[in-house]
Amino acid sequence: MSSSLISVSEVAGGIVMLILSSLILTATIEEIGRRGKFNESFTGAVISPIFTAMPELVVIVLALVLLGKESGSEIVAGTIIGEPFMVSAIGFPIVALTLLVASRRRKSDELNPLLSKTLIYMGLVFPIMLIPFFFNIVVVRVVVAVILILLYLVFFRLVGRKESFEEEATDIRIRNGALLALIITAGVAFLLAGSAVLVRGINSLYLQTGINQELITILLVPIGTIVPETMNAVIWAARGKTSLAIGAVAGEEMYFATFFPALGILASRWYITTNGIVAVLLTSAFSIVIGLTVYKFKTATYVFIFFIVSLVIFLLFVY
Repeated sequence: MSSSLISVSEVAGGIVMLILSSLILTATIEEIGRRGKFNESFTGAVISPIFTAMPELVVIVLALVLLGKESGSEIVAGTIIGEPFMVSAIGFPIVALTLLVASRRRKSDELNPLLSKTLIYMGLVFPIMLIPFFFNIVVVRVVVAVILILLYLVFFRLVGRKESFEEEATDIRIRNGALLALIITAGVAFLLAGSAVLVRGINSLYLQTGINQELITILLVPIGTIVPETMNAVIWAARGKTSLAIGAVAGEEMYFATFFPALGILASRWYITTNGIVAVLLTSAFSIVIGLTVYKFKTATYVFIFFIVSLVIFLLFVY
């Protein structure tokens, strides 16, 4: 078996494990929301990303540990930029299409207005991560990192109001606490194992192709790492749970617009190429425009499909 085929097999195997983890964790995330008496927007936007952001965190940590602060900088920046970019360009359109199909079979929930505001907020916040690249001074890096963390706390406050979790007769309940902990452990184990296998496979492909590290992490790493949040969102969208579905994707983006850039700015050289800058600006512009559209036309979740245009523009720019 050739080395390239082995790398492709590792990537595929990692994605399969991530899909299994998503199926396992979906029910547990809902149960956590019920037990904590959180609303669906908070459950989707805050609780779900805690689990689904783990693959990207593994990529970032491995890049810093294995390659060092200097060499791993492009991978760190590319992973942090690529996740919101690709989850917008691919995840949102898939979720929107699933909601459209689901609406033909059953009545879908109306999108919580907080989530359209979240999208606008994310679009405004995301470009802040570029400041330390242009002004590479220690005090600027620290100040920007602190500001980004504070901005995430503002978002947390925005969606953190406790309300009843809307429950359906068909919802899966996990009433035994020990069983819930066991299922969460199994889901996280699949998530971490799948992430590790995926990282190894993608790193091997990078070594064989010689493509720019940041570009390969912007385009290739997210293809595998956005599986958990996208799968969770699709499952909820198929059940007509609009706020949970959109919240899972939007909440994941907020992590990568605030908390993860703060980590990357402080822990790496934080080198960003022109490709990365373009990806950030495209994601921000589309997030603001689509967020404003959905805020004005609350049932127009189909406009999320147009996020895919940002990927087309980016590919035209690159090639």
